[in-house]
Amino acid sequence: MMSTIDITLLEWIQQNRAESLDGFFQIFSGVTTFISLAMILTIGICARFRRSCLKKMVQVGLTLFLAALISYGLKSLFQRERPFRTYDTVEKLSRGGSPSFPSGHTLEAFAVATSIALIFRRRIVQVPVLIWACLVAYSRMALGVHYPTDVFGGILIGIIVAVGVDFGFRKWVNPP
Repeated sequence: MMSTIDITLLEWIQQNRAESLDGFFQIFSGVTTFISLAMILTIGICARFRRSCLKKMVQVGLTLFLAALISYGLKSLFQRERPFRTYDTVEKLSRGGSPSFPSGHTLEAFAVATSIALIFRRRIVQVPVLIWACLVAYSRMALGVHYPTDVFGGILIGIIVAVGVDFGFRKWVNPP
């Protein structure tokens, strides 16, 4: 039953997407890791002026690293086929070669965005990074390379990774 809901929702998302945005989402989705690294680098540049930014850069960098490791491990474990390989009704509009679950792009984006949102408690920082992560998540479904459960799994795991790393840093690196 879950797979029926999954494919029905994916087909609906793909059929109701704004096709004029396909090119944008292809590029946007393709540069997810670049944007993640650019955000970490930006925090690192801030470290030249504020010593506290160095720990923040390491925290977000560690979060990204762990997110990538966990994504790779789960993909290897679950070996879920991509939707465009299983269903003729799903149009592949982007690259997607490794197993489908979880969405690595989504996991990465939500891990980095959540990490940054936890560190920088100002809405002017939090809102844009969370919008970015949501757009990455949506793009993976609109482009036909992930099921909704792949994306929701990526969101959940990404948040858990970021919260776990943040907890570790608060407990051992920056104790009260």
